[in-house]
Amino acid sequence: MGKDEGGRMKDERGSHVLLLLDGEEPAKDIIEQFLHNAMYVIATDGAAKYAFAYDIHLDLIIGDMDSISNELRRTYEAKGIRIIEEAEQYSNDFEKALRFILSESLSRDVIVLGIHGKRTDHLLTNFSVMLRFTDRFESLIAYDASHRHHFLTEKKNRYLFSSTIGERISLTPLPEADGVTTSGLFYPIVNEQMIFGQQEGLSNIISDENASVEISSGALLISVPYKIR
Repeated sequence: MGKDEGGRMKDERGSHVLLLLDGEEPAKDIIEQFLHNAMYVIATDGAAKYAFAYDIHLDLIIGDMDSISNELRRTYEAKGIRIIEEAEQYSNDFEKALRFILSESLSRDVIVLGIHGKRTDHLLTNFSVMLRFTDRFESLIAYDASHRHHFLTEKKNRYLFSSTIGERISLTPLPEADGVTTSGLFYPIVNEQMIFGQQEGLSNIISDENASVEISSGALLISVPYKIR
């Protein structure tokens, strides 16, 4: 995903870092779809388990190493896979991986799988981390089994949908988004303030092929249906 001439977000394919998290295990065909165009593949230590089961080549494993067995770690080390152990507990493994990507200038585009984290508190924390780093990347997108998720911010304030007419999309302020305005949606929103706990935009419907949403400030999580191509 990149920007058009007006600085708006739009879908596009390009070289990216594929980041695997220790969440709900993504299906192998979903991983393989994003492997095709990945220039670097990173797994947190817990995700390295399903990467090994799927025979996914990894360039790096990172984390506090509390979710990987000594046996599997030795197996990866024997393969020459780089392993970075960060034991500090003030950030989760997702944040450690994103910091590494930035420090190494690997790519401005990151695709994340396994965002759900198996627990609701882990999911909320992962979205918090994702928002914190969104403006530091050209694109930071998370996929689960059915949807693509990313944030609008004051810096990246407009998104052009490429979804099929009739598909349902959701808009969630985290925690607040101001000046929310849509076009091409069945339930229009015009310059509204959306606040978590007060108002959200669940299951709006694409009604025009040129649908869009923009905000003036704050943060809005965009959730769009996704199907394996």
